[in-house]
Amino acid sequence: MKNEHNATPYYLVLRTDCPPYVLDVDHRILRREASQLLRAFAKARVTPTSIAGDAWNDFSGSESISLPERMDVQAYALVCGAESEHQLRLLASL
Repeated sequence: MKNEHNATPYYLVLRTDCPPYVLDVDHRILRREASQLLRAFAKARVTPTSIAGDAWNDFSGSESISLPERMDVQAYALVCGAESEHQLRLLASL
């Protein structure tokens, strides 16, 4: 059975004074909450980056994140592309 990529969290976005965002591969919001396990997974796995690039324009605009604020928002890429279907299902359950 193939994993539903539109249900897999690809990004965790942390914004000051806002609940976290869990996004799919296309930067669409899956949910506005993140378990402690998902947060720990993200923080242990990669260094956060900003959402200042063009790829984040739609998300930033829909959430009214200003250009200066985009530099301070922390985004974690949860999927690197080498995960098995089993690993993606586990990630989706966090």
